[in-house]
Amino acid sequence: MGAINNFDCEGTLTIGGISMNRAAWAVLGDNTGQGGLLPLWIYTEQRGEDRILPNAAGVIPYRRREAPTRHDLRLLITGDVDQNGAAVTDSRAGLATNLTYLETNVIQPTAATDGTRAATLTVFGAASRSANIHVLGLVPQEYHLSETSTIMVATLQISIPAGRFV
Repeated sequence: MGAINNFDCEGTLTIGGISMNRAAWAVLGDNTGQGGLLPLWIYTEQRGEDRILPNAAGVIPYRRREAPTRHDLRLLITGDVDQNGAAVTDSRAGLATNLTYLETNVIQPTAATDGTRAATLTVFGAASRSANIHVLGLVPQEYHLSETSTIMVATLQISIPAGRFV
């Protein structure tokens, strides 16, 4: 099979100094556009409510503020190569190694006081954006195992306490 290459079409994401666009794994949206980096460019949840006026039409409008925003990223992980792109003899063992690396360096809670990891989003035609994020987990969706070619599709769950990358 070989290394995953998403051609950086949606930009690149780095979490805690680890690129999410390496030879052994990549964040890629599916054919419906779900799970990729594009929502990180623009989507932010908002909090706030308007006040209802008793016995009157309409409401008193109140300002909205950015709220913590969760994103589910589609992560493709292969066992065919290691993190540096070197071929692996047994792709099942390679997948286990790559998952252990991600678990240790990206997924496990960090010792930072607020529990966040620094993340950088690179968007084409714009300056890089940064945010401190929580990595909530990695949920396997599907996988194909064999000695010669192994791939896993998983959901990398993140939350941006400030709401968005700036």
